[in-house]
Amino acid sequence: MKINRVNYLTGPNLYSFKPTIWIELDIEEFEEKPSNLLPGFTDKLLKVIPSLHTHTCSRGYAGGFVERLHEGTWMGHILEHIALEIQHLAGIKVKRGKTITSERKGIYFVTYDYVEPKSGYYAFEAAIEIVTAILEGNEISAESYIKHTSDLYHLHKLGPSTEAIYHAARSRKIPVERIGTNSYLRLGTGKKQKSVQATISSQTSYLAVENSCDKDMTKTLLKGAGLPVPVGDVVSNEYELLQAAEKIGYPLVIKPLNGRQGQNIVTDIQNDEDLLAAFRVVYSDGTQYILERYYSGNDYRFFVVNGELVAASLRLPPIVTGDGYKTIGDLIDEENLDPLRGDGHEKAMSKIPLDERTVVHLEKCGYSLQSVLKKGQALEVLGNANLSTGGSAIDVTDEVHPSYRKMAIEAAAAVGLDIAGIDILSTDITVPFVDGEAAILEVNAAPGIRMHLYPSKGKSRDAGGAIVDYLFSSREEAAIPVVAVTGTNGKTTTSRLVAHLLQKENVTVGFTCSDGVWVGDQQLDSGDCSGPRSARKVLSHPAVDVAVLETARGGMLREGLAFRYCDVGIVTNVSEDHLGLNGVETLDDLKRLKQTVAEVVLPEGTCVLNADDPRCVDMAQHTNGEVVFFSLSVMNPEIQKGLKNGAKVWYLENDWVMFSENGKAERFLPVSHIPLTINGAARHNVANVLGALAAAHSLGRPLSELRSKVITFLPTENQNRGRFNVENIHDRTIVIDYAHNPAGLKALFETVDQLRNGGRVITVGSAAGDRQDHNIQEMGRIFGTHSDILIIKEDVNLRGRTPGETVHLLYTGVKESKNKTAVHVYPKEPEAMLQAWERSQPGDTLVFLYDEYPSIQGILQRIKASESVSVLQKAE
Repeated sequence: MKINRVNYLTGPNLYSFKPTIWIELDIEEFEEKPSNLLPGFTDKLLKVIPSLHTHTCSRGYAGGFVERLHEGTWMGHILEHIALEIQHLAGIKVKRGKTITSERKGIYFVTYDYVEPKSGYYAFEAAIEIVTAILEGNEISAESYIKHTSDLYHLHKLGPSTEAIYHAARSRKIPVERIGTNSYLRLGTGKKQKSVQATISSQTSYLAVENSCDKDMTKTLLKGAGLPVPVGDVVSNEYELLQAAEKIGYPLVIKPLNGRQGQNIVTDIQNDEDLLAAFRVVYSDGTQYILERYYSGNDYRFFVVNGELVAASLRLPPIVTGDGYKTIGDLIDEENLDPLRGDGHEKAMSKIPLDERTVVHLEKCGYSLQSVLKKGQALEVLGNANLSTGGSAIDVTDEVHPSYRKMAIEAAAAVGLDIAGIDILSTDITVPFVDGEAAILEVNAAPGIRMHLYPSKGKSRDAGGAIVDYLFSSREEAAIPVVAVTGTNGKTTTSRLVAHLLQKENVTVGFTCSDGVWVGDQQLDSGDCSGPRSARKVLSHPAVDVAVLETARGGMLREGLAFRYCDVGIVTNVSEDHLGLNGVETLDDLKRLKQTVAEVVLPEGTCVLNADDPRCVDMAQHTNGEVVFFSLSVMNPEIQKGLKNGAKVWYLENDWVMFSENGKAERFLPVSHIPLTINGAARHNVANVLGALAAAHSLGRPLSELRSKVITFLPTENQNRGRFNVENIHDRTIVIDYAHNPAGLKALFETVDQLRNGGRVITVGSAAGDRQDHNIQEMGRIFGTHSDILIIKEDVNLRGRTPGETVHLLYTGVKESKNKTAVHVYPKEPEAMLQAWERSQPGDTLVFLYDEYPSIQGILQRIKASESVSVLQKAE
């Protein structure tokens, strides 16, 4: 068995709205060996991973997958279930998988959920190793694979605090994206975006963060606001340390002036000897420390967001309980094996450190790591209660007295923090504050919220949600409108027109298409930019007010969509193109892929569908948005139904573009007044116009504004480059287009046939190598049917074909058309176009179907400059 290709579909995709791994798997000789023909395989597999008994498979009940194993199922399906189960046993919440049989023998497309890519893919590699070991008769255990999957997951996933913010945003339908590999999240899109890193937001004052990191400055600010703080002093060396200790008096606590997460803190120091020992443990050259009076009482963390108390926790130091024979070091090691504990912040609790801090604390209490506690004896093994040093927490939010609530809120305000963790030492926070019985120890920027999410006892608090709600009161406040345009043909023209219709003063439109990326008038990128990477450039650009995104097949198959929701989804049509690639092997597969855009339209959004395409019509039942149909005929059944029911519909009637809503039809414009339609001859562009108008109107653009805008969008190089551009040069008509599949060619030549004025049609065309043979031959038949002279060229990228292969297929199709078409072959695009020009006469129509647009530009310049002299002669 071998893996041919892997795609990580991070956004909504053909298989799921969740992140999905797609694997093209060649099971080789096992195509002839389903599980029931592998003696003992099923029993051995279930012995290695007994929990596979719980899998329902497609049968919907536990044990369904085991039944399939006994009846006979193939390796792709088996590996899918193992990969899911290994992730599940590693503590990763995954559920869905699907394996699809390819039309190619032995090839399977395995898809399954993942949360973090490295662990998700490793689970599949582990599945192959487990199956291989069983088949080879080797002993194998799943434990090491499960552990490594878990380790990879926790190493690379978001930390608990950032993860909580991420999921809170997702639950509120607010766009959120992890940037880089650390704890940085971008929330929202375009001009509305904000960001967080851990729990510091883009709204957080830099000065406030600096103030909170300087413990002495924090105390000064708190004291100035009349808030209780411990008596203390800043020290840098042992002399200053002992001087300050004498002034303050024991017991004491020492901590770094610019410390965080409870690092290098020693508490409850009772004498000079212990103080010097503690100082030598935590000391780092060039670091200043705060020495403070140690207050007895309970350690509380108050979490404040935007002037509101969100949560409060009683923090407890790490504790071990003796059994009469294990040492304290052994007990700590045992406690650290708890699956809830991890390194750093990766899990709900951190591991208890085994370092000098622990040694010093134990010595102060009269113990060492080698001491043995009596059975049932509990001991605090560290002096502070930070979660990052192994502590735990109990939620006490509902018990906080208003006076302490007020104290925490005022402390955050005094330092200037919008999001803060306030550490307060108090004997009892359920009763009114009494001066001298409580003190604010610290005010923390970027406070960890694990303790509020996963308390050891008490209610979990939506601390991540509180941060998201502070940044955005609603999805509308966070997300710019998104228009997604998909379909087989017409995507680029429709996207360009929608962007044009939405442009207005003080509105910056960002849009992507197969020709580049634009933000306003600025082009950010060129080339085919109809995929998710280009879409993310627009969605993340801080100047964009609205996004129009051409959403093509290739990007959806490679990565899924770049967005979870869109406000408007347009599906222009669905016809044969690119079949046989990445698991899309039939027209129904392609339809389901394009349907993804309809499925992610928001309930309050609009799904614009071509009523003349049955596959588009079927998508209406798969969208949550309001459906707006468009058609080239008022007699279309969906248009008639819409007119009767008062739905919004756009259609053509007596050569007028019409709009109807609430049963009231209104003439919009005569189709001949819309330049893009070439006086109504370009019926495919009439359809594109209808779809674009429906989208722009659904975003609130009035009909009067759309009338004035649509007539200013011209089929020229400047506004719709390479999409039925018409040039009249030396009494010849040159049509430049990018039609690249049978449906597109038919639409193109229907328009050309109406435009030609008695002369010949000379076509320069090719076919992309990744089309199926019958599609390329069909393109040849269309070329032959509509052309008097055909000059066949080859694309620069042969896409897997050998030189001359597509030429032969096209030539075969031309001959099948039984038309007397003269066929010539010039593989290089510029030469092919020049040869077409040389063969032309006044009155002819030349159709240039380009692969690379710069070739067209250069040829047109030479033709325009040629006057009556042969371009080839001039070149010589």
